Amino acid sequence: MAELAYNEVARHFDLESIPALAARFLPDGALALADLGCGDGPHFAALARSGSIAPSRPVYAVDLAEARIARVAARWPFIQAVVAPADHVPQIPDGSLDFVISTMVMEHVPDERRYLDEIRRVLKPGGRAYITTVFKRPWAWYFRKRDGESVLDPTHLREYVDLDAFEALVREADRFAKILALELVPLRFPLLDPLLFRVGGRLGTKTTRILRKARVPIPGYYSLEMVVER
Repeated sequence: MAELAYNEVARHFDLESIPALAARFLPDGALALADLGCGDGPHFAALARSGSIAPSRPVYAVDLAEARIARVAARWPFIQAVVAPADHVPQIPDGSLDFVISTMVMEHVPDERRYLDEIRRVLKPGGRAYITTVFKRPWAWYFRKRDGESVLDPTHLREYVDLDAFEALVREADRFAKILALELVPLRFPLLDPLLFRVGGRLGTKTTRILRKARVPIPGYYSLEMVVER
C-alpha cells in the first residue's frame, strides 16, 4: 500500500535542464547511459534535448517501482526499462556505459558499498557517474521526524553528516580512479509540490514549470553532488 501511494502521488517532474555539475562532465554526443533509481525519469527529456541520449546508443532506466518504469517506457520507447534495485542490475553488461546518473538514491540503498561497486561495474574505464545524496548539518530542521530527529524523508536509511567520511567511503579500495567534483548545493522545497502530489502532477507542463519556481530553503539540508570517474 505504501509503494502504491508513493507511485501514484509523489510524482517526479521533468527537469528543464541537465544538472549543472553533471553537464560540466558529460562527454559530447550520444552516450551509453543509465539512470539508476530513475523514478519517473526526470532527467531523460533534458538529456534527449541535448543529444546526450538517442536511439543509436543503449540507454537504461532502472527503478524498483514497476509503475514508474512503465511511465518511462511509454514516453521513451528506445530506453530499456529495467525493474531492479540500483545496487544490482545484471541486465547492464560489465564495463558498457559512458555515463551513469543516480540522484537521491544512495540514502535509500541497504548497502552503500554494493551500490557504489555496481556503478563502477557498469562503467567503462574512463566512464563517469553523477551521484547525489542528502547531506545535513547538525542544526538541520525539517517538518518530518524519525525517532525525534529531523529527516528529509522517513524512508531514508541514512542522511550524511560528515564530508570527509563520505569521501573516504567513495575512495576506499580504489573503487574509482578519481573524484572529479564534490559539491554541496542548498536544498529548496517547491511550495507547489504538496498540491501537485495530490493531483498527480496533472497541471500543464509549462504551468507546472513556472509555478514550481517558488521555493523555500530547507534549513541545514543540502544536495551532496559528486562526479566520479572509473
